[in-house]
Amino acid sequence: MKKYSYIIAFFILSTAALAQNNHQQYEGIDSVKHGSFNPNEAHSFHEWFKNGHVSGLFRSNTIQTFRPSSNSFHAASGLGGRIYYHSAYWHGLQVGVGGIYTYNILSTDLSETADHEFNPKWEHQLFDLEDPQNKHDLDRLEELFIKYRFKDSYIKFGKMVLNTPLVNPQDSRMKPSAFQGLWLDWNEGHKFEINGGFLNKVSPRSTTEWISMSESIGLYDRLLGDDTTHREVHTKGLALLGGHYIPNEHISFHSWQYYIENVSFITFNQLEFDVRDLNFGLQYYYQSTTHENEYTDIDHTNHTISARAKWVGDRLQISYNHTQSLSDNGIIFPSEWGGEPFYTTISRHRIIGLENVNSKALKLDLQPFDNWKSLNIGIYGVNSSFNNSNEESSLTQLSFDMQTQFRGEWSDLRLRLLNSYFIPKGYQEEHFHYESIFHSQLILNYRF
Repeated sequence: MKKYSYIIAFFILSTAALAQNNHQQYEGIDSVKHGSFNPNEAHSFHEWFKNGHVSGLFRSNTIQTFRPSSNSFHAASGLGGRIYYHSAYWHGLQVGVGGIYTYNILSTDLSETADHEFNPKWEHQLFDLEDPQNKHDLDRLEELFIKYRFKDSYIKFGKMVLNTPLVNPQDSRMKPSAFQGLWLDWNEGHKFEINGGFLNKVSPRSTTEWISMSESIGLYDRLLGDDTTHREVHTKGLALLGGHYIPNEHISFHSWQYYIENVSFITFNQLEFDVRDLNFGLQYYYQSTTHENEYTDIDHTNHTISARAKWVGDRLQISYNHTQSLSDNGIIFPSEWGGEPFYTTISRHRIIGLENVNSKALKLDLQPFDNWKSLNIGIYGVNSSFNNSNEESSLTQLSFDMQTQFRGEWSDLRLRLLNSYFIPKGYQEEHFHYESIFHSQLILNYRF
């Protein structure tokens, strides 16, 4: 009962406080950012390294989950950081290297052999999914690249962190997803930009090893216990291409193409425009299987649209968001490669893999104090209905998400407090969301 009272009090106390930007647009403290665009120029080989730039962060991350019906409680607290070194530019060339270290400071039993009434999914993901009992050897090489810059464009080869709608760090744990391959960014057209590349390896979020794209597909399902079957997928990697057209400050258009070799093709398009204090957005997702494989059916196709209408005030934003499947099949894309880009998306709420999705979200963002502009507080409610084993099911999530940057000499310290309450309906007994859940997370980042 003490645990139950603690979670209830923590949730109510947090929601009693009153974010400026939409949840999807706000660059939270759990996003990857470092000095990858070091402007220093070197005039010799010695200066190439001497004039380089070191950056990184220290992170404290605590997660806890409580199920009142079964009186189950799990918690985990991690401490770690990241260090990146990027050289200066010499004849347009730059090299970079960076790594992550993590320590399991305190946690309940997260091992697979423990007697759990449910899988401690979120706490499990804080460290090493492949070895839940590992508390110390949690370091990873995250960046190792060479880059050539020409004017405002560049080409990069090696290990790197990328951020696209479907391939991204999804960095709310201790270790984000990172990728290996070739990346090109052409930005000479001012209003028009093209970027893309080919990726052949990935180190998924919450893991410590670099593996092939083939091996990564379905990894989370196997490690988290939702899928005990091993579906072997053969692909050389992922090719992706993005085009971006922003003619003025009121209109923006983005189009992304993803081709998983020997698996499927995906296109994701987004159009947004502003009319005075109103913002409207429309997204279209299409997926089609290209070859027979063990991951998707040969006739699998999916059409999904997502729309947003948002009113923007001086210290208040409110938006209505709706995502609707236009086909019976669900979206199939490896969650090991990134989070979802839809307008209804909030932290801990996914629709990828669900069939006949009808998702609605109401988002309220407040910036309550003029003298504390970095204090962003969001209150979100999402309801997603879908088919689960040919039965109608739904998941309602209520979230309070506070993010802020401190002031003065502590301006590099940032905090995020996320509290969520999940209300499932129609889920099967063995599913993770088979009963109501209280969930909270506290992240502290100090960037340097």
